Amino acid sequence: MSDGDARSGIPAEVELEMLRRRNAELERELAEKRRVEIALRESEARYRGIVEDQTELICRFRMDGTLTFVNEVYCRYFDKTREELVGHHFTPLVPDEDRPVLDQQFAKLGPDCPIVHTEHRVVRPDGSIRWLHWTNRAPLGEGGPLAEFQAVGVDVTDRREAEEEVRRLNAELELRVAEKTRQLEEMVRELSAPLMPVADQVIAMPLIGVLDGARAASALETLLHGVIAHDATTVVLDITGVAVIDAQVADALIRVAKAVRLLGAQVVLTGIQPRIAQTLVAENVGMGGVVTLRTLKEGIAFALRRGPARPRPPAG
Repeated sequence: MSDGDARSGIPAEVELEMLRRRNAELERELAEKRRVEIALRESEARYRGIVEDQTELICRFRMDGTLTFVNEVYCRYFDKTREELVGHHFTPLVPDEDRPVLDQQFAKLGPDCPIVHTEHRVVRPDGSIRWLHWTNRAPLGEGGPLAEFQAVGVDVTDRREAEEEVRRLNAELELRVAEKTRQLEEMVRELSAPLMPVADQVIAMPLIGVLDGARAASALETLLHGVIAHDATTVVLDITGVAVIDAQVADALIRVAKAVRLLGAQVVLTGIQPRIAQTLVAENVGMGGVVTLRTLKEGIAFALRRGPARPRPPAG
C-alpha cells in the first residue's frame, strides 16, 4: 500500500493531481489580483492626471476639517505644499462678514441636499482678496467621522468685479437719467408757463393749450417767483391760446391775481375768448381788482403807460 493510501485512502497520483489543480487556481487568482491592482493603479493615475490637469481647486476633507486630498492648483493657490495640507486642518482665511452665509450654506449639505454652491471671499497669502465659487458635494452612504466631502473651487474675481462695475454704471446711469428727467420736467414746466420780462418791472406770461388745475398751480408758482425775481409791479397774464377754462381753473386764475396783488403788483388779464367769458359769467367768477384787456399787445401797452409803481433801490 502506497503512502497516499496509508494516510487518506486516496491514491498518491490522484492527490498530486488535486494539488496541481489547486496550485493552478491559486496562480490564476494571484494573476487576477495583480491585474486588478495594475488596473487600479492605472485608473488612479488617470484620475490624478485628470484632476491635476484641471484649472479648478479640488480638495477632499473629513467632517473635522482634515484634508485628505488636494490637487496642485489648490496648493499653488494658497502657496502650500501637499505635505503641509494633506492630513492637516486648513481653512482659507475668510473675511468675518462672509462667514455666517458660508456656514449657513455649508450646513445644508446632506442626503437631501448632496450638492451646495457657495461663493465667498478669501485672503490670499500675498494679502490680496479674491472671490471663490465652490461646488461642495456631501459624502455618500452613512457618513461617519471618516466620511469625506469634496469641493471644487473656481476663482470668479474677474466676474464679480465685472458685475460690480455693471452695478456701479447702472446706478450712475440711473442718477443721470433722473437728473435729465428733472431737467426735462423743468423745461416742460417753463415752456408750459413761460415768463418773459417785457420792460422794467413788467413781466408777461402767455398760456397756451389746455389749462387744468395742475398747470394753473404750476403757473401760479412760476409767476409769484417771477414777481419777486424781477421786482415786477405789473404782470400781464395772456390766455389767448387757451380754448377752454372750467370753473376750477377760472377760480385758480382769480387766486393768482390775488396772490400777485399781495406782493404789490397789478395783474392784467388779456386774450379772454367769448366762450371763456361765458364760463366766467356763468360761474359768477368775480374779476375785481383784475384789469382785463382784449389782446396781449394792449396789455403790454397798458403796463408800459402805467410805468413802475415803486422806485428801485439805489445800486450799491
